[in-house]
Amino acid sequence: MSIRKMAHPFAAPQDGVAVIHLIITTIMYFGAIALGTAYFGNYPIMALAIIIFTGGGIRFFGAQHDCGHAAHFSNRTVNTVVGVILGAFTAHPYFAMRHNHNLHHRHIGNLDERDAHEVLTWTVAEYQAAGFWGKAFYRTYRSTPVIYFFGPIFIFFIRYRIPKNVSKTGWVDVILQNGLMIALWSAIYMIGGSTAFAFFMIANVFAACFGTFMVYAGHNFEDAYWEHEGGVDFEEASLRGASVLDFGPIFHFLTYNFAFHDLHHLYVKIPAYRLKACHEALADELHPTRMGWGEAIACVKWKLWDEDSKRMVRFSDLKEPVVLQPAE
Repeated sequence: MSIRKMAHPFAAPQDGVAVIHLIITTIMYFGAIALGTAYFGNYPIMALAIIIFTGGGIRFFGAQHDCGHAAHFSNRTVNTVVGVILGAFTAHPYFAMRHNHNLHHRHIGNLDERDAHEVLTWTVAEYQAAGFWGKAFYRTYRSTPVIYFFGPIFIFFIRYRIPKNVSKTGWVDVILQNGLMIALWSAIYMIGGSTAFAFFMIANVFAACFGTFMVYAGHNFEDAYWEHEGGVDFEEASLRGASVLDFGPIFHFLTYNFAFHDLHHLYVKIPAYRLKACHEALADELHPTRMGWGEAIACVKWKLWDEDSKRMVRFSDLKEPVVLQPAE
């Protein structure tokens, strides 16, 4: 029996559980804003509030993302309505998110469809064939400040306002989501004042950067999976092309079981709130790439896909061609 078939019993939404998780997440999100506002300037408490807020934001995105897979609730219409509303919190238009994320799933591990993935990855051959400006662009794009700070801020605050493929998903989606987001942000300012809004923006920046770190470490590690069109094995791409972030139970709770990303890619109909239980039930069948904090943070060093060795490599691993000098 395939792993996918063994996971099938978990691919059933539980509406009551889904509602409870949304209530918990809402309390976390707004409770963190209240805490951070009340203790603004008290850095230890503010740090705690930012962590809770980040968990709330990531959990909201996890729920919206599951709605996009028609997996959070049993009713498709409920998934759509909740997914649209959650766009106010995730800053991501629902229909665009659903379309683009499903492309990511459809083309997982496909070297010829890399535009469908969140982070651009070049092969060693592509990098070596690029000119000076091409290499400079890619080195800048793959630098730690861009990947973990400037990139997330650009994506969250600017790119998601008009996401890619909007011509396919519709402008109504974008206008509605941006309107909901403006309404939420305005309400926070009007109710909590400038202090609440300042905390809210600081926490949003941290949440965007940490979320990007999770996604990056989830797919960009040394033994990742890439093959050209026609050679991609879906199950292998799903299980080998996504890591398990083994950061402990608190992390799993705060991130809505994002860590079990390999199993999610294999079977998108498993709701986030059932992923951990499914992963544990299939522990003897799964052989994931597990990473602790140190390994995950170090993933930023892997820059290029080496088609010869079938692994990610660093820029420093490249052997520059030797230029022979003419004999005198």
